[in-house]
Amino acid sequence: MNAMNSLPVMAKPIRVAVYLADQNPQRDRSWGITSMTRSLLDSLSQRKEIEVSLVTSRSSFGSTGRNELLHRIPFRTDGELGRLICDALHPLVIRPDADLWYYPKGYLSLLMRPKVPVVGTMHDAIVQYYADHYPETRSRRAFGYWLRVMKRSLSRSDLVMTVSNHAKSQLESFCDRYNIKAPSIDVTYEGSAWEVHRNRQWAKQNYVVHLASSHPHKRTNHLLSLWKELQQQKLDLPPLTLIGRLDEEGTRLLSELKFVELVGNLDDDALVEKFAQARALILPSEIEGFGLPALEAYYVGTPVCYVAGTSVAEVVTEKGSFGAFELSDSKSLYNALNSALAQSDASILDVSDKLYELFSNQRCADRVIESFKKLVR
Repeated sequence: MNAMNSLPVMAKPIRVAVYLADQNPQRDRSWGITSMTRSLLDSLSQRKEIEVSLVTSRSSFGSTGRNELLHRIPFRTDGELGRLICDALHPLVIRPDADLWYYPKGYLSLLMRPKVPVVGTMHDAIVQYYADHYPETRSRRAFGYWLRVMKRSLSRSDLVMTVSNHAKSQLESFCDRYNIKAPSIDVTYEGSAWEVHRNRQWAKQNYVVHLASSHPHKRTNHLLSLWKELQQQKLDLPPLTLIGRLDEEGTRLLSELKFVELVGNLDDDALVEKFAQARALILPSEIEGFGLPALEAYYVGTPVCYVAGTSVAEVVTEKGSFGAFELSDSKSLYNALNSALAQSDASILDVSDKLYELFSNQRCADRVIESFKKLVR
C-alpha cells in the first residue's frame, strides 16, 4: 500500500456563519453577551476544525483580528429601524457558504431562516422576567415583539446552547409556559478574556466594589438601601466603590451614605485594575443567566458576594459558597461580606483555579464545537 494513502484523511472544517449585526456595543444593554462573543470567537478562530464567517453591519462589532471571512451588511443596525430590517431579512441579503448559522444572542429572524442548520446561544429568559416583574420598563408592544422573537427562535432553532444549568431551566420553563416544544439545549457555559490575568499579583486596597446599574434586576438601589441600614447600625463596613451609573433614586441614596463613591464607567484596563485591587465584589442581581463578573473577579483574585439561589452560585461552585446572601436581609449581606473578606489568598486562588478548570475559553470552545458537530454529522 502506498504510504501516503495510509495517512488519515483530514476532515473538512465546519463552516460557521456567525450573526453579529445585532451586537452594537456602543448602544446595547448586553455588554456581557458581547464580551462572551468576543472571547468565544477568538478561541474558535484558532481552531482548525472551524472556519468562521462573520455577518456584521456598519455599526456592529466585527473581526477579532484574525482570519475570519467578513460579510458586511451595508447599513447601520444601532437604530431601531435598521436593526429590525436586518434581523428580519439578513438570510436573504447575506448568503455565505456555511454548514450552519450561529446566533450568539439566540434571536432568529421572524420572517425567514437560513436553509442550513441553525444554532443560537440563549443566555436566559430575562425578557419574560421583566414582563412579569417590571412591566413598566418597556411598552407592551416592545415586550410583545421580543417575546414573539424568543418563542419563534426557540421553536425554529435546531439546537440551543446556553450558559448554565440555571439558564437551561429558565428556557425550559418558558417553553412549558407557551406550549413550545423545547429544542435540544446544551449547556456550554461561557468564558472571559480576563483569564489572561490569572497569574498576576495585585496589591489590594481597602474598598469593595459593585457594578452599578439602573436596570431593576441588578438591584443597585436595593444594595444602597441595605448599605444604609448597615451604616445606621454603626457596623464596620469597608468603603464601597460604584462603577457605572445611577438613576435618580440611586443618586439620592448615594447622597445619604458615607464612604461610598461613584466612579462612572471605566475602560477595560481600568476596570480590570479596579476589580483586582478590591477586597470583594458585591453582586446583588436577582436574576442572571451566568454571572460573568463573578468569574472575572475570581480571575483577578477578588472574592464575590452574590444572591443565594441565582446562577452565580453555579458559577462560583461550592468552593465560593461563602459569599452567598439573602437579598432581603441586610445582616445576611454583612455576614457574607465578612466571610468573603476573611478568605485567605490560597482559598481565593483555589476557587479561581476551579473556575478556570470549568470555564476556560478553551473548554467552552470545546463544548461549542461539539454542539456544532452534532448538527452537521
